[in-house]
Amino acid sequence: MARSAPFGRIAGFLIALAASGGCDGKTIHLGDGRDGAPCAPAQVNANELLWIGDSWVLVTGTQHTRVRDLARASGAIGPNDDYVIGAMPAATMAAIADQYGAQEAGPIKVKVVIMDGGTWDTLVGGGSAASVNSAASSFAQFLAQVARDGTVAHIVYFLTPELPGIPGVAALRPLVKQSCSQSTVPCHFIDLQTFWAGHPEYTTGDLVPIPTEAGASAIADAIWAEMQARCVAQ
Repeated sequence: MARSAPFGRIAGFLIALAASGGCDGKTIHLGDGRDGAPCAPAQVNANELLWIGDSWVLVTGTQHTRVRDLARASGAIGPNDDYVIGAMPAATMAAIADQYGAQEAGPIKVKVVIMDGGTWDTLVGGGSAASVNSAASSFAQFLAQVARDGTVAHIVYFLTPELPGIPGVAALRPLVKQSCSQSTVPCHFIDLQTFWAGHPEYTTGDLVPIPTEAGASAIADAIWAEMQARCVAQ
């Protein structure tokens, strides 16, 4: 069930309050690791976390600004720090891989990737098997490239829910989920289908659905919860 925006704000406040209790002025980074233990400080600078993808990263923008604000509140990043946004509208999975490549080619290497992708491929292809397989193959190739580069410690990937106007999601889901689970670099899969259930207010758009402000906040809360649960950039 998706977290509401008020719940996320309360959670962020509690995290910030707990983080302020460090000894000798040092910040304690908290989180729930897989064994329930607090996360060790990840030592990931804000400019080493890269958002890539398509319009579902960019519209309305709360997807990344809310995660940033929760990270600031928790002490995971500094109060004036911000993440790097490489996403572009209407981007295919191959183009999304290029977004990562452009950042990785610079002096500051990527340590964490947060992304969506693949559904523009299926949309353009009308949800055909060829378009689904092409998107899935491009995603698997991207994961392999990230592993070869050797700087990324975590990938958080979220998949658009099944909606009229975005064909092929149901067929794409098991393929990208499997690639994510088999990735050499830990890849954490978030299926927005679960969070969108019973929430028509999360989406707008007559032809191609995009998130509303409520939907963007739901994406952010799902990502932040996964980041905490998996000790990603905490």
